[in-house]
Amino acid sequence: MTLDVYTEALRIGQEIEIIRQHFKAPKAKTPERLNIQLNPRNSWQKTYEIFVKINILRGKNKLPRIEETGLEPVKDLDPSLVYEQVRRILVELDIFKTRMGIAKRAEPVSQQHGKTPSDVYHLLDTISSHLDGVNGKSFTPSFVFAQNMRILEDLNTLLAKLNIHERSSPPNRIPNATPADVFDLALEVMVEIQRLQAMAGIESIEFSALRKKEITPSEVFTMTGMIISDLQPIKAYLNLTQQVTPPAIIYKGKQPADALQALGWALRKIKQIRSLDY
Repeated sequence: MTLDVYTEALRIGQEIEIIRQHFKAPKAKTPERLNIQLNPRNSWQKTYEIFVKINILRGKNKLPRIEETGLEPVKDLDPSLVYEQVRRILVELDIFKTRMGIAKRAEPVSQQHGKTPSDVYHLLDTISSHLDGVNGKSFTPSFVFAQNMRILEDLNTLLAKLNIHERSSPPNRIPNATPADVFDLALEVMVEIQRLQAMAGIESIEFSALRKKEITPSEVFTMTGMIISDLQPIKAYLNLTQQVTPPAIIYKGKQPADALQALGWALRKIKQIRSLDY
């Protein structure tokens, strides 16, 4: 199924290129490949990111926003679920092209071979970056803040399941915070998530390679996506399969300081979990 996902994702890349040419948008730089082994759950979260950017594209062209797809928590995410997502993306792009009067269609893509989940993730990451070129912008701190609020919702669900009395409060806001500060704090949250994954016997990923020299809100968004994807198998371990992470609420005017404060609260919450027994 991983090969089918990769093949369909190549079609998405073609469709994005057709849309880019239609709007005469500049080509975006292909992101550097991450030197880590990734899981299908990470690719699924990257498809969520692509849906967010499709909404940016729709908004730019005066079309109403669609709600991004959610998924019930599973301990081991089957690649077929990523396949479903790439098919949904193709449908949404076809709808967008129809609304914009774009008649050109992508060429058939031959079946791919020898691809891994990491290959799928890199291709989806490339597609996400190329959508930035079409949109003329990428994520802002407001988008990162929205992701962090989703993280808080998941952690509240975990605390409630484990009967942990909520006694934390948000840390003080740091006005001069930078995206790099938010990214570094996200790494701290990931360390705590991996501590919980070890308790549940869940395979963790090596995320240190995500750290780049220059950190923008886009890198932070990706990191928060990693957090959300890695919380899902923990929720599944606790039989919270009906607790789907809610879609993001639209926020405006948020700064890195706001995203840092929200993520700081998430770190305080997750540190309260010392056991997964309930």
